Amino acid sequence: MISEEDYKKLHTNGRSTELLQRQYEYLTGKKTLVSEIRPATTGDGIFSLTDQDKEKALEAFYIHSNKRRWIKFVPASGAASRMFSPLHAFKEAIKEVDFNLSTYLQSSEGNLLRELKKKLKNLPFFGIIEEKMSKTGQKIIDTDEGYFQNFAGFILSQFENYPKGLIPFFVDEKNQKWTAFEAQLIEAIQLGQKKGMVPIHLTIDKNHRELFDQTLAGFQKKMGMKDEISFDVQYSYQHRLTDTPFIDENKELVRDDKGEIAFRKGGHGSLLENINQLDADCIWIKNIDNILSGKANQIGELWMKILAGKILSIQEVIFKHLMALEQYKENTDLNPINELIQKNFDPEFKLEAQNKLSHEALYDYLHRPIRICGMIPNSGAVGGGPFWKKELRGQSLQIIEGVELDTSVSEHAKAISNSTHFNPVIMVCGITDHHGEKFSLHDFRDEKRSMISEKTNKNKSITILEWPGLWNGGMAEWNTIFIELPPETFNPVKSIMDLIR
Repeated sequence: MISEEDYKKLHTNGRSTELLQRQYEYLTGKKTLVSEIRPATTGDGIFSLTDQDKEKALEAFYIHSNKRRWIKFVPASGAASRMFSPLHAFKEAIKEVDFNLSTYLQSSEGNLLRELKKKLKNLPFFGIIEEKMSKTGQKIIDTDEGYFQNFAGFILSQFENYPKGLIPFFVDEKNQKWTAFEAQLIEAIQLGQKKGMVPIHLTIDKNHRELFDQTLAGFQKKMGMKDEISFDVQYSYQHRLTDTPFIDENKELVRDDKGEIAFRKGGHGSLLENINQLDADCIWIKNIDNILSGKANQIGELWMKILAGKILSIQEVIFKHLMALEQYKENTDLNPINELIQKNFDPEFKLEAQNKLSHEALYDYLHRPIRICGMIPNSGAVGGGPFWKKELRGQSLQIIEGVELDTSVSEHAKAISNSTHFNPVIMVCGITDHHGEKFSLHDFRDEKRSMISEKTNKNKSITILEWPGLWNGGMAEWNTIFIELPPETFNPVKSIMDLIR
């Protein structure tokens, strides 16, 4: 299965042979499913903040945020190809000899494009595509079916290989176009309370670095504030050694054209290492496409500050308890610590020290990274969900991805049917302790929650392995708080259709 030549090549490439063997065992072994779970709901794992709660959190943010080093972390390496999947399907359909546009637009496959054709001018990049068509001599006729076909083709040629963050998503009242990347920059300025931009760190594809730099330069010019605000924009890349192997239908490792073991991107869980390298105390995490532009984003900005204020408030109390436990050890009054855990993390918590002293067990409970995650009421949106999961230290709050669940398992089916919220990836994380020391985030990842799923590669079925998801198993051992957010804070662009809403 893994030859001596494979081992030599892996060693030359800096890969761990032990890790590869373990990953192969994950791929070929029995799939490990999460167990002993139930949905977290409002009042049972998900906090719904009162107006007074929000005011206190905002006050904490405005007063104490400057005591921490902040950064905004934005996964932005994804290409836009999936966003244009309806156009790709259309492109293939056109190749059929008997293709008829009217018939196609009435079919189940084409109904999305029927809506797109009606609202084509609503696309924020309509002018860009129309101008390109004009320069190539294409005749502009709104009612011409050939025009629509050409327009769809020009969209793909212009944007399908672009990173999603650099596609124009917005047009303002001055007809200026703004990308999701630029909208994220504006939010970072607002989070810095206009005193200075909160540093923003994006994970991108190396091949797109020049495009991001060009967009940043254009953004500074459009904003007219190059000398007023110091722009701190950082980039990192998904490390090649986090790529994972995959297997075919015969449980054989897939190989490349040279006969060497092939690897593919290891999913967003690979980015845990990128976060591990950040020089910050607290980080906001937000997906690149979940953003609005200008005043429309004010609700989102407000809640980013509220979540930040909440984490500052809870950290203040946790840090005092950790200091006391270090100083007084077994003489520490443990009741307030038990109450803190029951109020914020596990209402059913009972101290069971097992092989540790009571104060040591409580120190271990509190001395770990913390995150506060926003949760949106479920209205048919797809995404990981909030659940309670039984652990050795009690029950803990977890975000569990759909691929980790199996509807044929009654426990999972029941948990899914009773689930009320989903995870929009709007969160604030504390990654340093009461001494300002960075946690080693890999120590708080659940390796057993690597995600296995079926895909196709060159029209053949493959089984792939992804690292424990960044906000799923990758943060399984963090202390976690869920807070309900209004639906207005969730505005992702998953499809081109989301741009004409």
